[in-house]
Amino acid sequence: MNAVLREFPGVAAAEELERLLGDPYDDAGPYGFAAAVARDERDAFPEELCAVLREAGFHLNYLPKEWGGGFESFDRSMLLVRAAARRDLNVMPGTMFGITAATCLALHGSPEQQRYAADLLRRGGAVGFALSEADHGSDLLANTARLEPAADGWRLTGEKWMVGLGRRCEAVYLVARTGERGPGAFSAVLLDLAGGPDGFERSMPVRTGGMRGIDFAHLRFDGFPVPAAALVGREGQGLEAAVKAQQVVRTMSMAGSLGCGDTALRLSLDFAAGRRTGRSMLTETPYVRRELAVASAALLAADVTALAAARGIHAAPELFSVWGCAAKHAVAEATEELMRRCATVLATRSVLRTEGPGGGLFQKLQRDAALVRVVDASTVANLRSFASQLPAVAGARATDEAAEFVRTVFDLRAPLPPYEPGRLDLNARGRDPVTAALPTVAREASARLAADPGTAALVDRLGAAVAGLADEAARADRDTGQVDLAERFSWLHAACCCLHLWWANRELPLWGTDAGSSGWLGACLGFLLARAEGADPRRAAAAQLAAWDAVRELHRRNRLFSALPVRLAPAPSPRP
Repeated sequence: MNAVLREFPGVAAAEELERLLGDPYDDAGPYGFAAAVARDERDAFPEELCAVLREAGFHLNYLPKEWGGGFESFDRSMLLVRAAARRDLNVMPGTMFGITAATCLALHGSPEQQRYAADLLRRGGAVGFALSEADHGSDLLANTARLEPAADGWRLTGEKWMVGLGRRCEAVYLVARTGERGPGAFSAVLLDLAGGPDGFERSMPVRTGGMRGIDFAHLRFDGFPVPAAALVGREGQGLEAAVKAQQVVRTMSMAGSLGCGDTALRLSLDFAAGRRTGRSMLTETPYVRRELAVASAALLAADVTALAAARGIHAAPELFSVWGCAAKHAVAEATEELMRRCATVLATRSVLRTEGPGGGLFQKLQRDAALVRVVDASTVANLRSFASQLPAVAGARATDEAAEFVRTVFDLRAPLPPYEPGRLDLNARGRDPVTAALPTVAREASARLAADPGTAALVDRLGAAVAGLADEAARADRDTGQVDLAERFSWLHAACCCLHLWWANRELPLWGTDAGSSGWLGACLGFLLARAEGADPRRAAAAQLAAWDAVRELHRRNRLFSALPVRLAPAPSPRP
């Protein structure tokens, strides 16, 4: 690996984590694939795996240093989470579900509340986040859980739905109604649940298809006493802080999708490389090569999109009401596409619980990825959350500021500014430098790609598509049309990220390819433009074969399927 990439935040730490956890193919290992499947079959929490990760300080990677944590940057934390989640996605909720509550408290908690949460989270405890209600879903303004004034504070009545680690959390950040109308009618409280006061009940764990063993539970309150000191910030701030915090959660949840996608593709390659059909290896047949090419391009595109978002939230957190949601959509949907293509390659073995590759692991990966897709918001709710901003965002024009921003975010050698959660906003105010800076970069890149006319043509198509977004936004109706446009924008935004990353790092061997190689760029653009146009990405499979070549070489070298190809745990025996 190039020295610059080896020094990238998180690479060395991820490789150390790999060495700590050992070979995931070892059926006897407590931190491998077989152990993950066994837990999944029992709906068991990954106690042993989470314990070794906590001992290594893994759970501190989202806590700020002033809280006694180890957080340095989101790109570093994302790489670490991805390395752990490729073994079992449940390590992410098992060790890091406190990120939402911690972000809310960082935004408007008192020093005492922050110290309380920091102490609890540092020692491996859990702070829940209670916002949603079963009867109202994403319509948060309809929520009915209420804080009624009392002589010594409030009385809380109502039920919160699907609280992560709801059975074991010792505290919870909860948003409830204190007024009658609008976003300002909701306030937040930080509740200590350890004592089990009267008026409080935890439901039995809610069984889910994915993330089995993670105890999602409903929290029920009936006149639960809430002291005045439990109020977080001021009355009326609760909903705003919660929605801002979810922008951060969407950014980090992409690491879970990437971890699932990495292992699903690796299993499929293991299988296809060791199986013949007639006289040919499965990997040499045109149909399987096409399916694996699309899956590979989907993962590479998702990797770039997530990496860009993880760096972008440092440079401009105020834009993440659009950027974070668009990136989450592209990454989750690309992972779903990858799963479909891998299932085609595995065929019947994709549905066997014991005899398929990994002994049922592929089904677990499918289920886990499906839950990550909706864990912080449904697909449609996520798109609707920023769709109304697109007329302003799509009309953004290139500026010197946008060009400088793009250089900071996409040049992997550029230092990032410190993360400032206080700059998170509910509205991007018509700004998106990623698409605004695209025309200039596209013109220069297209000229530079004269030796690769196929990729140059894709760059030109991307430029034309982005240029047409403003007209599309003006014509879109306020419901389905805006949601459809939000989905198209998500794919085009991801494609812009790919071009910016290639342009800013032409001297680096991303994905282990030759420095300046445009093959991976063409593969990603072919996949993303097909999705933006509502077409089957297999129609652009020829462009995506370069992604298959890159992934196959990373697989041979036992590296993470990433622009930053982390060395994975060595295998003591041949791969399956």
